[in-house]
Amino acid sequence: MSDAPAPPGATRGRRRPSRLVVAGLALVVAQLVFRAWALHGSWFYFDDLAFMSRAMNQPLDAHYLLESYGGHLMPGGFLVAYGLTEVAAFSWGWWAALLLLMQAVAGVGMLRLLLSMFGPRPFVLVLLAGYLSYVFTLSAGIWFAAGINQLPMQIALTFGLHAHLAYLRHRRVRSLVTCLLWTAFGLVFYEKTLLLFGVYALVTLGWFSHGRTPERLRHVWDTYRPAVIAYAAVGAAYLAAYVEWGLDFSPGDSNAQPWSPIALNLVGLAFSTGVIGGPFRWEPLAVGSFADPSQIAMALSWAAVLGVAIYAYRTRTRTKRAWSLLGFTLFCDVVLLASARANIVGPDIAREYRYQTESAALFVLGLGLAFLPLVGATENGGLREGVPLTYERPRFVALVALAVVAAATYSSVRYVDLWQDRNHTRSYFDTVEQQLRATDAATGTRVPLVDVGIPQTLLWAYRYPENTYSHLFRPLSRWTSYPDQAVDDLYLFDDTGELTPVDVPPTRSARETTGCGYRLDDEQTSVPLDGPVFGDGWWIRVDYEADAPTPVTVTAGDLSHDLDLPAGEHTLFVTGEGEFRSVSFAGYDADAEVCIGSLRLGLPEAGQ
Repeated sequence: MSDAPAPPGATRGRRRPSRLVVAGLALVVAQLVFRAWALHGSWFYFDDLAFMSRAMNQPLDAHYLLESYGGHLMPGGFLVAYGLTEVAAFSWGWWAALLLLMQAVAGVGMLRLLLSMFGPRPFVLVLLAGYLSYVFTLSAGIWFAAGINQLPMQIALTFGLHAHLAYLRHRRVRSLVTCLLWTAFGLVFYEKTLLLFGVYALVTLGWFSHGRTPERLRHVWDTYRPAVIAYAAVGAAYLAAYVEWGLDFSPGDSNAQPWSPIALNLVGLAFSTGVIGGPFRWEPLAVGSFADPSQIAMALSWAAVLGVAIYAYRTRTRTKRAWSLLGFTLFCDVVLLASARANIVGPDIAREYRYQTESAALFVLGLGLAFLPLVGATENGGLREGVPLTYERPRFVALVALAVVAAATYSSVRYVDLWQDRNHTRSYFDTVEQQLRATDAATGTRVPLVDVGIPQTLLWAYRYPENTYSHLFRPLSRWTSYPDQAVDDLYLFDDTGELTPVDVPPTRSARETTGCGYRLDDEQTSVPLDGPVFGDGWWIRVDYEADAPTPVTVTAGDLSHDLDLPAGEHTLFVTGEGEFRSVSFAGYDADAEVCIGSLRLGLPEAGQ
């Protein structure tokens, strides 16, 4: 980890970079093997279903691509989801392969960036191992909805910063254009990629200028003016586009949510333990998990992070700026969470690592900048004279790195186990398909279903109508129908995917009468309810008995249904909407002697 240059020698100079590259690629492959295992036991979850639902039911146009999704502007992600849905709806292997490919590109990009920044030094492998093993990127690596945002940002960070450094060193327009293209690539997938312009600015000010802040700003403007103008123009244009199409929250809301609990959870709990291989312990959610480290783990992590920063400061000059990149993004993460997510679910959301995925990359870059000279920089730090490098023996550094990687692997395995064990989406959809196939084989007819949403543990109802049967079960459409009226046969799926008859718990019921209830004997019979009804989504269950078959028109608010009632005891289901206080029956044969025994209105649910 010393700043001393590699020993001279032509043969050695040629071999060391090659060996480092091979070793670095081996680390990338090792991470991909682990991620492949994690992906093998995973499946679609939550927003993944919404992405497929949108792709199956909307045309590929500007509205589809530019629709805000939970505050995200992600036309690139929606385009990829559309293409994958077209060729591999509910076929997890293809979606998982794309996640693995993006992770591979990000890993190779980080190796390339570290070698470009610090040269062929063994400490590069330590930094790379940390980036690849930390839990920060894990959820993005196994959950498509998170990965399609965040992995392109990781790619843009590694390749964009590499190109930016090349521009700073040589001021070639080609490098500037390359940097802009990589950054634009990230922006079409994830608006948070906009933070990279801040990272580029901090690197430029900290290592490619000199003097006090005013002198540094003048130097940057005089020397790198094309980049300043280009970055500002692209950033402003994207920000305007995001405000127009993506922004669905008020940035001013960050003042309504206290920042300190968010910062404590994000930095003091999740980040600090994550960089030493934690958090070691998780608090399970429906499927994902929050970091839940012990007090001992938190204390150790604070001591370790502070100890590294102090040791760097005591042994080297100009180290404080090394942490500016990480500090900038962590601050932005706190502000973003305070403005959006934390207002809805509280500050605990900051314990979820997917809200600081970039921290893995920026921590290892900061660590490298604190201890190593940046290749080609205008201003670098150096070793302080007379200060012993107590903790930089290769064996000690290797042991610490191995311990952190082992701890991070343990934390990752625990997270993946919880993710795989608690994601019941695949079993639900498999059961649904099996039930539909079996019913089709037994009856030869399509199964009449109420078009409701799947369980909220799989996809929240706020994504309506993307969460409904008709949208999500489109690949199963040859076995399904969605009538607005039915006699006897009408079904729902329970929370496990089993096909069950519909039940209608009474929100409103017919007023009680004596005898047979309500006899259809005049030209029209009105059945009064025990209270007013308004809105839509209502179903009405009518239990009746008829001596002979008869046609009938049933009206419930704004909806009318024409159907034929068979003779005997049966159950009729119809929909109703609008404002009404009664359900009317007309157009029937009075000689059929139809008697309505009970009538109730409510929201359908799975029966017993």
